[in-house]
Amino acid sequence: MTIFQLVKIVLDTLYAEAVDAFGKDADTQIKEQMAYLTTSYGKLTSADRKPVDYKNPATRFAYVYKYVASHGDYVAQVLYTLRLELGAPIFDQESLRVTCIGGGPGSDFIGLLKYLAENKKEQVQKLTCYLVDREKAWADTWTEIHASLGTEIQLNANFQPLDVTEPEDWKYQKKFLQADLFTMSYFVSEVMALDKGGVVTAFWQTIFGSAKSGALFLYDDNGHETFNNYFDHQWKTAGLELIVGATNELTWPGSDEQKDDLGDYLNRFGQMPKLKTQLSYRLLRKP
Repeated sequence: MTIFQLVKIVLDTLYAEAVDAFGKDADTQIKEQMAYLTTSYGKLTSADRKPVDYKNPATRFAYVYKYVASHGDYVAQVLYTLRLELGAPIFDQESLRVTCIGGGPGSDFIGLLKYLAENKKEQVQKLTCYLVDREKAWADTWTEIHASLGTEIQLNANFQPLDVTEPEDWKYQKKFLQADLFTMSYFVSEVMALDKGGVVTAFWQTIFGSAKSGALFLYDDNGHETFNNYFDHQWKTAGLELIVGATNELTWPGSDEQKDDLGDYLNRFGQMPKLKTQLSYRLLRKP
């Protein structure tokens, strides 16, 4: 199953939720939320911006429709780039623990699953994912999706509510810090401007400082130099090692990913899902 095909299954569920909430006005609400997301993401560097509110099922539908398939495929491509750099499989263990920071929308872990499915030399048989996100409603979207994946990997997806701007949320939660791989897909840009008083910086330094030796970190985001410079400062301060990275690299989903798999949704909302972008990524290791 391709990512777009999986996203179609998720969209069907989210669309039903939107209809339950808004009835015949569901499509109008979804269009409005697509516009809301576009406006919000245009203000990511603004210090007075408010975090995006994903509680509304129309908002979550809009996000999954617009972004999740492409972002998931970007993650798979970045992992494949790491494998080429290493000249060997990335993971040598049968049981892999992954923490997806800001991973509620699901693109991180479906990208990882695509990579593992396409690279049979990886040893992973069991995958434990912690989807760490502020919005609890995302738990309904992804934690039971494994039945649709068609993968032989045993998947245990756990949703962990966590707000990076609230230290009490992450000071005493420890299991998600024990990951072999941490992913941050299009999340640094979403919280950078919320770093008032250094609270988000403290979160990143806690993550980097608490991770075990050998843990990997995958960052990918849009090519805005403000976000890249901010994140580069964070990982360099923590003493992580760069394995491979790129800045503002034109990227689009692989040829196996076809937006037409989204069916009649393509003609309902006046917008196409995101495809190509200027992508920046970093793959890091803790010494």
